[in-house]
Amino acid sequence: MTSTGMEVLIERSKWRQEAVALLVKDLKAELRTKVAISAVGVFTFASLLLLGLATAVLKGVPTVTITRLPDVIGLQYLIEQLHPAWDSPSKMGLLWVLFCFAAFAGLAHSFVHEEETGTVTVLRLSMSAEAVYVGKLLFNLIVLLVVMATVTPVYMAMTGMSAGYAPAFLLVMLSGGIGLAATATVIGALAAKAQGTGALYGALGLPLLLVFLMLLLNAANTVYIVNAPMLRIVKDVGGLFSFGVLIITMSVMLFHFIWEE
Repeated sequence: MTSTGMEVLIERSKWRQEAVALLVKDLKAELRTKVAISAVGVFTFASLLLLGLATAVLKGVPTVTITRLPDVIGLQYLIEQLHPAWDSPSKMGLLWVLFCFAAFAGLAHSFVHEEETGTVTVLRLSMSAEAVYVGKLLFNLIVLLVVMATVTPVYMAMTGMSAGYAPAFLLVMLSGGIGLAATATVIGALAAKAQGTGALYGALGLPLLLVFLMLLLNAANTVYIVNAPMLRIVKDVGGLFSFGVLIITMSVMLFHFIWEE
């Protein structure tokens, strides 16, 4: 192996070690202070309680799609066309709106915390920009997945949301978590650099969140289609996963300019 190849391997190993070290540091600090979990968890459960009270009457409300009815219908036909007014895809969409607000209420502050404690200069001097981004991304992803694993079963019990096709459901939840954590991480870095407030998080994140939620709703509709074609599952769920991969890839490539400038 050439000296150049050895240098590349050493750089990669150092990059990974730095990211893991930052992740461990953040996890230890979180276990001690519980700031992120408290912000995300309390916001999520409070919103979940209000959501459960506000939507309690929707569980048993039936409806029909008027545009699909013929000109002349009978009572029996009308009864057969009844379906729940609040179906499972809509419930999943509302759940992810809740997660989006919770993520930007807690996860986006990971970089602000470094600015407030004065450790941002130490990170710039001791770690590469890519290692900082990956370490923060992994921390945010772990916190978000813990909250999701706790909240989702409670939400399903309260609203009656089903899992649909279970493998696709799990893939949607995991892909959505990756995409949301990646978005909150890079937006948090931008907002911290601009010394922004919570309003700035929403303004910066809105364009990305709109795309994210549209991809999520497409995937959610596919999850609840009976005997959905595998091609559609791969296309819709893969599209949601690709969003997260794209955000992470672009963030790694451009994070140096956000972090150093």
